[in-house]
Amino acid sequence: MNVKKCFSFVLVFLLVGLSINEADAQRRGTKKRTSKTEKAEDSRSSSRSKDVGLDWKQNLVYEIGFGNPTFFGGGGQSQFNIALKPGVGYKIVDRVAAGVFIKGDYTFANLGGNEFSLLDYGAGLFAKFRVIDAIYIRAEGTYQNYSFDRRLNILNRGDFIEPLIGAGYRSSNGGPWAFGGELLFHMNREVRDFAGQVFEFWIKLDYNF
Repeated sequence: MNVKKCFSFVLVFLLVGLSINEADAQRRGTKKRTSKTEKAEDSRSSSRSKDVGLDWKQNLVYEIGFGNPTFFGGGGQSQFNIALKPGVGYKIVDRVAAGVFIKGDYTFANLGGNEFSLLDYGAGLFAKFRVIDAIYIRAEGTYQNYSFDRRLNILNRGDFIEPLIGAGYRSSNGGPWAFGGELLFHMNREVRDFAGQVFEFWIKLDYNF
């Protein structure tokens, strides 16, 4: 092999080596750019998911009602009564929310030495519409179990499906918490006769409505 052929062989070898190194460098650069792009997309996707989750949580509304809070005694008689109605819902739009609730009404009485206790309980669905910041309209569909038949004045449990409708007042200083009251009308006449209730009054505390 003469010098010219040897030089040509070395030159070709170097060119092939440089080409391989350049291709490998481009491949690594492409991988890095792809990896950065994928990481950026993953970060944006994760951020969007967090925002969606945050928005969903921000639309939750909470409430608790206190009904018939009474205690009195004297003349050989005493009575204690308290009703609770906690609920959770979702704010569909700014002024409209819907959700679920449970409620219980407990009474303990001592009448001339005769003691008895009553527990009414139920659960249902609600929807409410805020007409203005201080006034809202509310509708409920409730499954209710009453423990005392006031038509006959006897202990007798009865189950009812009843609709209620009414309005409420809420006072807020601009924050998420509001305090107020609520008056609901029993639309089922059978319930009104059995339970002796025409209206329900609740002291209310709500959050994020």
